[in-house]
Parts: sequence; C-alpha cells; structure tokens
Amino acid sequence: MMSSRWQATHCRYECTQTRNLPSVRLMCDARPPHREWQPVGQSNVTDIAEYYETYWSDEGFYPHGGLGPELGDIFNAHITPGARCLDIGCGDGRTSGLWLRDRSCEYVGVDVSANAIRDAQALGLNAQQIDDSSKLPFDDDSFDAVVCIEVLEHLFLPQLTVTEAYRVLRPGGVFIATVPNVAYWRRRVDMALFGRWNPLGDELAVEQPWRDPHIRFFNPGSLRRLVSSTGFAPCLVNGHSGALLRDIPWIGARLKGRASSKVYRAIEARLPSLLGFRLHVVGFKPRPA
Repeated sequence: MMSSRWQATHCRYECTQTRNLPSVRLMCDARPPHREWQPVGQSNVTDIAEYYETYWSDEGFYPHGGLGPELGDIFNAHITPGARCLDIGCGDGRTSGLWLRDRSCEYVGVDVSANAIRDAQALGLNAQQIDDSSKLPFDDDSFDAVVCIEVLEHLFLPQLTVTEAYRVLRPGGVFIATVPNVAYWRRRVDMALFGRWNPLGDELAVEQPWRDPHIRFFNPGSLRRLVSSTGFAPCLVNGHSGALLRDIPWIGARLKGRASSKVYRAIEARLPSLLGFRLHVVGFKPRPA
C-alpha cells in the first residue's frame, strides 16, 4: 500500500456520475519514491475502498480512540441496555462498539474497510464489511438504534446513508450521528484572522486540505435539515467536545485530554454553533399513528 503522506502529495480524486450514485477514483500522477510501484489495472487508479484500506492501516491515519464522556452521556440517555444497535462506519469498534457491548446491547458494526473490520472482530465485536453504507444488508425495521459517529462528513451522498438508517430502524427507534462543526469558534478565528482552512480529517488537514478525507461540512442547521429531510422527527441537534483554553495554540498542548468545565458545557448547550467542536443529532423514527 502507498503511504498516506505520498497519497496526499501525488493523488487526486476523480468523481463521475453513474445513475444516482457517484463513482470515485483516486488518480495517482507519479510513482511513490523508494518503493516498487504496483499499478492497478491500466491507469494507476485506487478506488474509495482501497483508499480506506490505507486509511485504516499503519501507513495511513488509523484514528485510534474511544467513546468520550459527552458522547457516552448521549448514548446513556437514548440507548437502553439490550437494544439491538447498528454502528454505521464502525471503524475498529473502539468508539462505540465496546461501550454498547459492555451495556448488553446486541451490537452489529459495518464498515467499508476490511482492515477496520478485522480489528473490530479481534475485539470480539460482531462486525462485517459492506460495499456501501447506502445499501445496508439488513431488513426493514430491524434495529432499535443506529449510530453513525464521525462518518457523514466522509460521504459523497450522506443523505442516502441517513435514509438507510431510517429504513432499518424500528418505529420509535433512535438515530445518533456526530460530525465536526464547521462553525466552531476556532475554525472561525482560523479563517477570519489567518485565512486558514482546516477540514479536520487527519494530521495533514491544514497543510494539504485538498486531499483531506472530510468532504462534507455541517453546522447545526444543515445537520438538522439533512436528518429531518429523511423522515426523522423530532431531530435534536447540539454541540459537544468544545473548549476555550484547550483550543488555543501552545496553551492547548498542556491541557490536552482535559474535559471542558461545567460552565463551558452549559454555555455550549445554548450556543452549539459557536462553542461545539463537534455536533450531534438525535433523531427518532415516528411510530405509526
């Protein structure tokens, strides 16, 4: 596999339209240095699945993480023990899978990356590879909860994935998704004072934003409209994981890992567009009248 740093320098996306769905290719202009180049087909093309194989590898970004306290509170409030839960874009399962399993939920995780699924299965999680999150291999009305954590910003047509989440949820079921907040105060300062754009996808986001894996961007209003347009009602949107001192350069490095103060979190709940580093939406599939 080619490294993410070489991809960042020498690769670009090419997107075409086939019926309703886009076809995405990562076009490579040059051979990676000091490595044997193995062309794909006739045109040195890597598709989106292969891109995420690299993303979830030692040569790629490989986002290690767990469930933060704010997201844990959201899950606690809306997902009951024993619920059947689908995790769309589960990655290695550490963000949601372990938490849901430990609370006796019937967990199913799906992802396009075989590397990510392998790591999730190594943790003992029920995870399976899929080709496309807009075509889930599950029956209608088959889950009590669907979570989609830091996934929608990666998708060309996120509304199709949200529509599938609605389809597989039982009436009364809950959909929980999170995305980065494009209107967060730090992003506003970066753009207003420095003319700097940070799509937040990986460690090269500021230096080379044109090859960042984040391709869709949300503020509270657009996230609410996306989810409500597929039928969820009500849709509750708020912010979390923001901070003041922690997101100031030099100072923030010393405060890394510390939770926001209770005062900040209280104000963040009132001003999520400005103060929420991430946004979360909680939508419910209506019960029949």
